[in-house]
Amino acid sequence: MQALNARCVTVAASIAIATCALLVNQPAVAIETIISDPLPNGGQGPEMVVIPAGTLRMGDASGRGNDNERPQRTIAFDRPFAMGRYEVTFADWQKYADANELPMPDNEGWGLSAQRPVIHVSWRDAHAYVQWLSRETGARYRLPTEAEWEYAARGGSQSYYWWGDELDSDEQAPRAHCRGCASSRLLRNKTAAVGQFPANGFGLHDTAGNVWEWTASNYTQRFDGSETQSAGLLDNSPRVVRGGAWNSGPTYLRSSLRDLKQPHHRDYALGFRVLRELP
Repeated sequence: MQALNARCVTVAASIAIATCALLVNQPAVAIETIISDPLPNGGQGPEMVVIPAGTLRMGDASGRGNDNERPQRTIAFDRPFAMGRYEVTFADWQKYADANELPMPDNEGWGLSAQRPVIHVSWRDAHAYVQWLSRETGARYRLPTEAEWEYAARGGSQSYYWWGDELDSDEQAPRAHCRGCASSRLLRNKTAAVGQFPANGFGLHDTAGNVWEWTASNYTQRFDGSETQSAGLLDNSPRVVRGGAWNSGPTYLRSSLRDLKQPHHRDYALGFRVLRELP
């Protein structure tokens, strides 16, 4: 493994807890192994959480989902991988932009943007970022496939949302940032800084709400294997986006909800998080 700046705990314990959670349909208890690769010019790459090997029952099990979330299929992940603890932030993107003399994406004038998720980035913009991060660190970073995203976003659960079957979100303890999630009035009509809401069972924040997240996969109307593959750079087919956003209603935060965007698309409610392959 490359030189790492990591806070490590016992990975075996994390795997055991997550596997148990998948069997009993309850969120796992996060026991985190966190990786952050140093960058040659100083600073660190995004914080990454090790996701244990396991099995995903992908798609809608509730009967309340859309046709494109069925039929469910079982996907095994034989090896652990690391996933961004947070959505990629403007601070993360600034390092890439400075290194490559690129303009920063529009932050909509929302202020204190460094720890907000980067927005107004296309699929190809995100792809260029992970290629740069791979070159800088010597590790292999990429966008997660749709299946990898759902497995990590569920955090060991098989419920409607990662935390359960009901929204169960109020102003004293909001679960996520969306329109109708009871998140703070101060956050209305804009993104929230990453990490303000509870982590899922694997230790990932904001997999429900805040911004939609690009995946590597082409969108198809039914699961046909594309959900486990990365689209080619020159492929102009729509890509899958997941997770819902600050301007989405609660139903869009479902763990199995699928949507699509063209790879050149950019907007104020769309960002991404990264995956790091492990040796």
